Amino acid sequence: MKKGLLILALMSVVAANSAIAQSCTCPEQINTISVSSNAVKEVAPDTVEINIEVETSDAKSMQKAMTDNNEISQNILKGLKDSIKTEDGDYIKTADFRADSLYKYNGSKRAFDKYQVTNNVVVHTKSINAIPTIIEKAISLGATGVSNLNFSVSNYEQYRDELLKLAVQKAGKQAQTAASAANVVIKGVKDIAIINNDNIYGRTRYAAVNLKASGADEAVPQAAAPSIEPGVIRIQAGVNMVYFIK
Repeated sequence: MKKGLLILALMSVVAANSAIAQSCTCPEQINTISVSSNAVKEVAPDTVEINIEVETSDAKSMQKAMTDNNEISQNILKGLKDSIKTEDGDYIKTADFRADSLYKYNGSKRAFDKYQVTNNVVVHTKSINAIPTIIEKAISLGATGVSNLNFSVSNYEQYRDELLKLAVQKAGKQAQTAASAANVVIKGVKDIAIINNDNIYGRTRYAAVNLKASGADEAVPQAAAPSIEPGVIRIQAGVNMVYFIK
């Protein structure tokens, strides 16, 4: 008797579920098409940052090393002011300053060597043509190193936005071509994902040059103006787009 009642209950549940399934109005299946596109432009840089290093040392006095460094750094700052245009946004700033006590090691034994002071100054300028003059002048005024010439484009975001529009337009054309070949119609945009390409924003670099003389009394030879080629910067923008089709 109990078994018969259980069978009747199960049959009732199945019948109820069947009725619900028949009365359900399910949404129509939505089909999509996905397209990826990007746009690229090579642009001549219009801004550069130059790292200029002043390193001084003294075996007896940290104060002497700092005084010497400050004197050379101030001469460089004053001397380079005529080579930049502050009205165009050019500037000179201190990027890093270090005062260290250096030691020599002989096995596990440590012995004091000297006091060393390093001042790194960054020159930010749009006067690309003045780069050789800036480097030559900095060297003549006592700079001990020049490194990391980082070229950039001041209106980078404007170029990127223009390329983003172009990438979206290219994606739309690709989607239309694919939809036409498949005999379907594009009904709208479901999703747009912007590909972050900021890390592709290139930087042309100038190798470090150590200009420090090997001896305290040894004169640094007169340096010729270097030949600098800024090259071009590659800017990209990309999108992944998903379209509704029917």
